[in-house]
Amino acid sequence: MLGRANGTGLAWLLGVVNPTFINGLWVVARSATIGLLATATDLVALGVLVSGFGLSPRVASVPALALGIAVQFVGNKWFAFGDRSRDWLRQGAQFLGVESLGFVANIVLFDLAVTLTKLPYLPLRLLTTNLVYFAFCLPLWSLIFRTRTQESS
Repeated sequence: MLGRANGTGLAWLLGVVNPTFINGLWVVARSATIGLLATATDLVALGVLVSGFGLSPRVASVPALALGIAVQFVGNKWFAFGDRSRDWLRQGAQFLGVESLGFVANIVLFDLAVTLTKLPYLPLRLLTTNLVYFAFCLPLWSLIFRTRTQESS
């Protein structure tokens, strides 16, 4: 049934869809995987700092986010975008610029969410960081890192 002569099925669909679009979806999927790892790092650090060390969620937010950002940079460069270039300094500076703005957005959104709602802080963190990740950071990262496809062309 796949790829029947009349042009129906998955093979036909894959032949019609732009390969750049498919590659972009794979980048998003890999970046989302790194995002999960970075989020887990952030949440564990946040939980340990709040529950283990008695810091307020607002204070603990800063170092927890910093750890997540480090995981994001290395993971997105190597795994999500497959960028093997040696351009660490330029990319690191650009990534830090994007993440600085994202960091501020995360701090402000999380602070507003914790202040304005009675919801638990960990689900609020998930909501605010995902909003910043998909709406702001990921689109800008695609301008910083070279994908495997871009390097071969």
